[in-house]
Amino acid sequence: MNEVFHKNMTVKQAVLATLAYFDLFGVPLTRSDISEHLFFTTPDEEKIDIYLRESPIIRLKEGYYSISGTDEFYDTFLEKRSRALEYWKKVRRYHWLFSVCPFIDLICVCNSLPIYAIDEESDIDLFVIAKKNRLFLARFALTLLTTLFGVRRHGTKTKARFCLSFYVTEDNLDLKKISREPYDIYLAYWIKTMEPIAGNFETYQKILDLSRHWLSDYFKTVQEHRRYFRKAKPWHEQWKERFETWLDKDSWEEKAKRSQLLHAREKYLLLKDKSGTILASDMLKFHDTDERETFRTKWVNRLNELL
Repeated sequence: MNEVFHKNMTVKQAVLATLAYFDLFGVPLTRSDISEHLFFTTPDEEKIDIYLRESPIIRLKEGYYSISGTDEFYDTFLEKRSRALEYWKKVRRYHWLFSVCPFIDLICVCNSLPIYAIDEESDIDLFVIAKKNRLFLARFALTLLTTLFGVRRHGTKTKARFCLSFYVTEDNLDLKKISREPYDIYLAYWIKTMEPIAGNFETYQKILDLSRHWLSDYFKTVQEHRRYFRKAKPWHEQWKERFETWLDKDSWEEKAKRSQLLHAREKYLLLKDKSGTILASDMLKFHDTDERETFRTKWVNRLNELL
């Protein structure tokens, strides 16, 4: 599968692979985190405990394990964790907005916040699943609402704002098609750690089900997350239905599509690195730089040093 491991990894290799990956983001793991996110090997809890206890390179502090376990590393993480808890409060505060937004089937928080890798200027990355044939109206509505309430990331305004950079439609949920060869450890953990917050929980379950066939190259188990998911209240559903009734026109979707793609293509042509941008009728991805290969290389190099 890669330059470092084969499919008969030892517990030591699996634990180091897991800790090394999260170390890239300045994040140590609890004992339960290690089992949940263990790379490629079925957790043997007794062997994991023995290795964690006896390893000379793994440090435990305040319930967190890490390879890069300096005091500064842990102190910085505690600041990130505290900041992340405040960010989650903001997510809950605007749950109503995501619930009333028309043509949205599901919204998940992804990237940094689910793993507490929140720096001082971090934003809140959202993965948005739109209804079939309504991607561009959904994007228009969500952009409008988050802009009106001053919570959308825009220009230099990033801190604790919602980043609306990745959309797919409900009939395009298998993300294997955008994975990088020879393997994509970043995308695998991205899916594994994302947190659904609003919409149809069944759609989140479908994403995991469609991904299990290739995530099995990375993990033995993929668990559902429901810590931050909230069902829509009746008045949320009523307003969403009203908005959709008013806006549900194919002609308006087509007009929104032409306008948004025209603007997006103009920006696309100016990008030096175009690998992070996808402009399609069932997927919109706006990342000026795609760092997946960078993280994979750093992860492999780190493991080659350790093993």
